[in-house]
Amino acid sequence: MSELHFQPIKGKAREILKTILQTPEVSSCCMKDRLLIRLACEEIVMNVTSYAYPKGSDGFLDVFIQKTDNRIIIRFEDGGISFNPLEQPPPDTTISWEQRTIGGLGILLVIKKMDDVRYAYMDNKNVLTIEKVVSKN
Repeated sequence: MSELHFQPIKGKAREILKTILQTPEVSSCCMKDRLLIRLACEEIVMNVTSYAYPKGSDGFLDVFIQKTDNRIIIRFEDGGISFNPLEQPPPDTTISWEQRTIGGLGILLVIKKMDDVRYAYMDNKNVLTIEKVVSKN
């Protein structure tokens, strides 16, 4: 199991994502699974680094990665503003791009591409867990 701690996080989204993708758990997945995991992690990391903490403050992001024979489980914990992305209304994908409001597509993508997505607010932390069934190499 990999345990990663990032602080400060402001402006570090690319560095954080790169570190997650280089862990033994993620890097040992097949290319197709790695691409889907990357997509989900990139969305989550960008949201935390951009929106979790009020302007002027800098926070932390802890990431815990576990891999079993057929699953990868990634838990993101931050101390930012309480926010459950799973309670947000889904974006209206039936209207044109010009008419859409910003937001919502990223978490919809995470929900659609991962096999399980869970949120909890515990110990003054946002805890978002994603799971993906992975192919055996």
